[in-house]
This record gives sequence, C-alpha cells and structure tokens, in this order.
Amino acid sequence: MKQFVLWMLLLGGVSGPKADFKIVFEEAFTNARLKQWNQVNGNWDVDNKEKLVKGSKNSDWAILTAKKNLPENYVLTFSTLVEPSAYLFEVMLNLQKEKYLGILYNQLEGRVAIEDRSFFVNPEKERGYIRTTGHIGKLPKVKIPMSKQWLDWKIQKTGITYFVWINNEEILKFTEPAEMIKSNGKFGFAINGSVQLKNVILYMQKKVKVPEGFTGKPYEQPFFLFSE
Repeated sequence: MKQFVLWMLLLGGVSGPKADFKIVFEEAFTNARLKQWNQVNGNWDVDNKEKLVKGSKNSDWAILTAKKNLPENYVLTFSTLVEPSAYLFEVMLNLQKEKYLGILYNQLEGRVAIEDRSFFVNPEKERGYIRTTGHIGKLPKVKIPMSKQWLDWKIQKTGITYFVWINNEEILKFTEPAEMIKSNGKFGFAINGSVQLKNVILYMQKKVKVPEGFTGKPYEQPFFLFSE
C-alpha cells in the first residue's frame, strides 16, 4: 500500500494521463539487482530490507550508472536522502561516451543547477571522474531550501527540454542547445559524500506532451543567454 501511494505521488506532477507513460525500468535494490548497475567508484551497499542502496565516496566521487538505456522522451523518478555533510549530489542524464547533462543538488550553496558535464574513464589523467567542461556560467541555477529528509525527485525530458520537480514542487525548466547533449544514452547518480537512494523508476513517454503551466524557480544571476 505504501509503495502504491508513493508511486501515485511521484507521478502526480507529470502532465497527461498515466496511459501516456510506460514503465521501462524499475529498481527495488537488492544485492542481486545491483548487477543491473555499474559501480564505477566509491562504495555502494544494499539494504535488502529497506530496498535501497547507500553510496559513499572515497578519494573521489561515488558513481553509480544504470545499464539501461534512456528513451528519447522519458520521466525518471527516485528518492534520495543526502547526508548533510555531502557537498554535491548529482543526477547524470543522457550519458554518452564522456558527455552528459548534470543536475546538481548543491547543499553547500543551497542550489539546484544544470551543468554541461564530462565523465572521464581515465580519472588519473583527468584529475577526477567528473568535471564541468562546457557552457560554464551560462546554464541556469536556482536557490531552494536544503532538506535533511527524504526527497522525491521527478525529472522529465521532452524533446530538448528538461523539467525538474522535488517533492512535487516545480524547481527548474531548461531547454538545452541541440549541440550540447545527445538523446538516449544512460543515466546514473554521483555523490561527493554519502547518499541513500531508492524507488528508481524510468518511464517512456508514449505520447509526447510537455507539462502545462510549468514555471519553476527564478534563475539566479549571473545567467547568460546562449545568443550573447
């Protein structure tokens, strides 16, 4: 019953009837199910009773990427509990080769930000696994209160536009330049600290439709248009 209620809450902010969406990947973490993920770095330990996974960094980010490919248009929902001492939690979207779109939950600055990120398979050469490598200072960020409780995330990609909700609140809308991030690819999570993660569900949009009336939070300055 609790899982059904949570599912209803997570999907509730997505516009359109549920018939417009199809579940293509669902994760209730167990030791066996962890094989569906690439444990790139850090420590990832499953709590079989609670059906969650806890990630902790070592000298670099703790990184977990799914082996499942993303649809062209999708909705991704999940829940996180980020340790207060963690600087950054990051959602990695449309990861192909070394490029991806990062959605950063920055606890130090109290912001959610979009960044053009690179994921390096040779961290020794690049001095780390993850770094912002494009459009520096040109992508949006918004100020939000940080929470020490579980957060329910919902991210929708329709065409080249991303929509982000946290706890069913409209946070951020971003239309990315066509040359920046390719469609499909993988998704994953990274933490510069410790995080608990559960209830990961990926939906394919069977009927492509943007959320009506989505506004999100006001962008923080500096924010530059790509035409500048």
